Amino acid sequence: MNVSKLKYWFSIILLSLIGSLLFISFFGQMSFNFEALEFEIALQIFDHGFTDFKIPPIGTVRAKTHIAPLKLTVSLQNIDIKLLQSLLESNPDKDKVLQNFEEHISNIGRVYLLRLFILALIGGMAGSLLYERKKWKPVVCGLLVGLMIYLVLIIGTFATYDVKSFENPEYHGALEAAPWMIGLAEQAFVKLDTLSEQLEVMAQNFYVLFERVNSMQTLSSSEGTLKVLHVSDYHNNQAALKFVNQVVKSFNVDFVIDTGDFTDFATPIEAQLLDFLKEIPVPYVYIAGNHDSPSIIKKLKQYPQVKVISEGIISIKGLNILGIHDPASLSDQVTPPDMQMISLYQNKLIDLWKNAKENPPHILAVHNFKIGKILVGKVPIILHGHDHEFKMYKEESTLIIDAGTTGAAGIRGLQATKEIPYTLALLHFQNINGNFNLTAVDTIKVYNLQSGFILERSLINMELIFPIIN
Repeated sequence: MNVSKLKYWFSIILLSLIGSLLFISFFGQMSFNFEALEFEIALQIFDHGFTDFKIPPIGTVRAKTHIAPLKLTVSLQNIDIKLLQSLLESNPDKDKVLQNFEEHISNIGRVYLLRLFILALIGGMAGSLLYERKKWKPVVCGLLVGLMIYLVLIIGTFATYDVKSFENPEYHGALEAAPWMIGLAEQAFVKLDTLSEQLEVMAQNFYVLFERVNSMQTLSSSEGTLKVLHVSDYHNNQAALKFVNQVVKSFNVDFVIDTGDFTDFATPIEAQLLDFLKEIPVPYVYIAGNHDSPSIIKKLKQYPQVKVISEGIISIKGLNILGIHDPASLSDQVTPPDMQMISLYQNKLIDLWKNAKENPPHILAVHNFKIGKILVGKVPIILHGHDHEFKMYKEESTLIIDAGTTGAAGIRGLQATKEIPYTLALLHFQNINGNFNLTAVDTIKVYNLQSGFILERSLINMELIFPIIN
């Protein structure tokens, strides 16, 4: 065989090899469902023989399972919360569920192998056709190269695959805290419902207790009193969501102001938790925090009672609320803004305030107080979150309230050495001839079930007088 023939066939084989690998890499993803869970399986060639299980937003479990130079990745893409809840409530047989899962995975595996086989053949054939389209022998060569690549990769993977490697896996992301995290998760599934139920009972007891205290009774039942619940920083804590819903109902709250960080990692999967808002029977004002994202905000806007304030003023029950989102909520990044961005948003806030001469704000709601402090002395009340510590104090003529973290800081709260309580604030207003007075603020702090809770009422008697805007 002469040199030109060798170059010809070498080029055909090389292009077929590249085509086969590219088709497998770029088109090797496949989605599948099991009950309420949606997964995606994919592979990456020229990696180091790992298998990754990705569970956004928690992290990745990885193990070196095979010799072949490719990485298998199985990612959790979506969770149907309602279907999952109905399945759990039906008390399924765990052994049967496991058996069904194994059978389902076996069927998915066969379909995926067939998909890769077809992709390898098509890729090999496509590579050969780039060089020679008029003859059939190069096409056959391309098909054979594709078949060879498929056999080498698949046999090299499954013949050497060791499931026991997952007995000592690597953890990445938030799962780096495993196996502590795994033990925590096992307990959480058992205790979450109990915690939610006890938080609901606590909320009912709060109301009964306040009604029985003579000094508070008149104030709580005053005609014309407007009640505004300030919450912040749920961080995916579902137990807190039921607690807030019960507080809204027990205290006859008129509307809620949430100063952000509903989620923890700002992923679309976390947006599923927002469905609890369907149960909130009153307007729900939301100002996005740095742990929120465009996908979270988009989901929030789907609920009719939710009023998302990006940059501007809205009026609810006669109260004017000025709000501005955290700049980090415009992306999927959760890093708090730097000083340059804070300064930019402070200037935006000043402009919004100056343009509100005809409709001046009673309340400024921001996530990060560093942005909102520019209006201290210019607005009667500032509500914020972010710091995970309840605070209430007066600076100049402005009352500043930090709701702390209504979700007890989420997973970070469980990792903290000092216990972080569930906190929220209930603001009582009286509307007298169209003018609002803030008469009291109820502080509710719930510690773990052994420590109980703290109730505090601060009498304010503060008339919301607007400073002159110039």
